[in-house]
Amino acid sequence: ILKLQFLYLIGCTQGRPLRHSNMSTPASVDSSYLKDELGPVLARGIAETCVAKPHDPIEYLGLWLQHYLDEKEYDAQERAKEEELKTKREEWNRQHVQREKVASEAIQKEWKVHVEKQGERSDREMELKTRLEAFGEKLDEEGAYDPESIGYEALTDAEAPEDVKEKELDYLKSDKLFQRWRMYLGELSKGNIADVKVKTVVNPLVVKVYRCIFYLLGKLPSTSASGAKLEATPGRLVTWAQIRANIKPHPFLEALKTFDPATASKRAVIRVRRILALCKGQDEILKEAGGQVTYIVSQWLFSAVEYRCLRDDIFKVKKEGGKEMPGMDGWEEDPGDEPEGEEKDPDEEEQKRLEEELKKQQDAEGKEDGGEGDGDE
Repeated sequence: ILKLQFLYLIGCTQGRPLRHSNMSTPASVDSSYLKDELGPVLARGIAETCVAKPHDPIEYLGLWLQHYLDEKEYDAQERAKEEELKTKREEWNRQHVQREKVASEAIQKEWKVHVEKQGERSDREMELKTRLEAFGEKLDEEGAYDPESIGYEALTDAEAPEDVKEKELDYLKSDKLFQRWRMYLGELSKGNIADVKVKTVVNPLVVKVYRCIFYLLGKLPSTSASGAKLEATPGRLVTWAQIRANIKPHPFLEALKTFDPATASKRAVIRVRRILALCKGQDEILKEAGGQVTYIVSQWLFSAVEYRCLRDDIFKVKKEGGKEMPGMDGWEEDPGDEPEGEEKDPDEEEQKRLEEELKKQQDAEGKEDGGEGDGDE
C-alpha cells in the first residue's frame, strides 16, 4: 500500500499520475524517471520522516509528499505568472516605444510647422514695416496730413485771444494727426490683425491699449456657454486671452477705419485718457512688444482721444464766447459723468488716485507760495 501511494503521489508531481493497473509491475515504470524524479523525493521524504519520528510514519510521509506536490504546483503557477507578466511588460515596452516614436514625430512636425509660420509672420512683419516706412515718407512728401503744416492762417477767428488761438490751433493739429494715423490703418490687412491674435503672451501695456480700443468702440458681442448672444462690457476684458477671443480681424479693422471720435461717449473718452496716461512715453515698448500693427493702432488711439478732448475744449470756449466754427452745429457739451452702477476699471481707479494726490500736492504748494507772498508783502 505504501509503495502504491508513493508511486501515485510522486507521479502527480510531474503531472503524470500512474494508473493502478500499471503500479503492480515495477518494470512498467520508466527507470530513468524513478531514478531522477522518484528517488530524490522519496529520499528527502523518508529523511524528514525519520527526523520527525511521527506516530504514524506512513501518514506523515503521505502528507509530506502531498505538501511537496502543492509547493511544486504553486511554484509552477508563480513561474507561469512571471512569464505572463514578462510577456505583458515586453509588449507594453514595445507599445510605449512605438507611442513615443509617434509622439516625437508629431511634435517635430508641429514644431516644424510652427517655425515655418513664425518665419512667415516675421517676413510679413518686416514687409509691413518697410511698406509703412515708405507710406510715411510719401505722406511727408505730400504734406497733406502733416500737423506742423497748419499755421495761424487756418484759424477761424484772427481776433480771438491768444489762449483761444492756441486751443484752436492744437485742435486743428490733432485733427490732422488723427487723419494721418487713420491713413496708416488703411495700409493694414485682416491678415496683419490675425498675426496679432497669434501672440499668446504680450506686455501689459499692449493689453491696456486694446482694452482702451474696445472701450471706445463700445460693447462687444460675445457668446455664452449656451450659445446665446450677449453684450459684454469691455471692462470684463481683463486678460489677453479674452481680448484675443474678441478680436475678429475684418470687423475689428473696419471698426477702426470708420470710427469717428466725435460720436464716442465722453465718459469712455475720459476713462481711456486716464488709462493711457499710464502708457505715456512707452512707444518703443509698444512697438517691440506688440509689433507694427499694435504700434499703429496705439498711435491711432492716442490721436483719437486727444482729438476728441481738444475738440470739446475749443467748442466749449467758442460757444461761451458766442462764436461759431465748422462742426459746432448742434454740439452740446457732454460732462462725461460716471453713471451710477458703472463697472470700475482698476487702471482708471489707479490713475484717478494719482491725479488726486497730484492735485493735493499742487494745492499744498499753492498755499505755501501764497503764505510766503503775504509775508514778503
